[in-house]
Amino acid sequence: MRRKSEDPRQAALREGWSSACQLYGYLHGGGDLVALPPGAVRLNPDEVAYGDALLGYARFYGTTVTYQQSSTMLMGSTTFVAAGLAANAIGNAAARNRAQAQAAHQWRDHATVRTILTSQRVLCDYRGKWLSFWHTGVVELQGDVAQWLFVLRYEVGDPVMLHGPAAPWFAVSVARLVYGPGGLHLPALAPLARAYLEATGGQRMLGGPPGPQALPPA
Repeated sequence: MRRKSEDPRQAALREGWSSACQLYGYLHGGGDLVALPPGAVRLNPDEVAYGDALLGYARFYGTTVTYQQSSTMLMGSTTFVAAGLAANAIGNAAARNRAQAQAAHQWRDHATVRTILTSQRVLCDYRGKWLSFWHTGVVELQGDVAQWLFVLRYEVGDPVMLHGPAAPWFAVSVARLVYGPGGLHLPALAPLARAYLEATGGQRMLGGPPGPQALPPA
């Protein structure tokens, strides 16, 4: 239940954290992810969907940026020409620095995307195109679920960041699918592990695993 006068964004984050804590406890106690009913998105014959929510999305990569150098013909006194050449050099250096900054590796393609978690991949509907990030290619899961974000790094391809209210739930689920039961002990999930232990004293959490479907958009 939403608290009186609570900001909708804060309410969504709180509900997302609570959902992730419940799921963490359920899996820690020996439970397993529960499949969603079949949907309109066609999956592989042996593929099962577990989560479907809106998440913030970004990719980390560099790019090539071109820029145009200024080369003005100057005529006049020596002082005037020298001043003009200096101004051109400063302008070209600034343009070059801007281009280098724009080309550097950084988080790009920021968007809010529908994200489906399955037994085989993370599916993101980015600008009308479904992108598949397969579990078999994951090399590392990192991030900070206490800040409602996590990052998947792959053997091939650019890292993917997912964030928003549903991100902690997705992080727990991905960790379980990719790493098995040991995934619950990843450093990225440490804040959830602490919350679970503080809330239960290490006792098994009862009930079924909550899902991220009812959460407001990221």
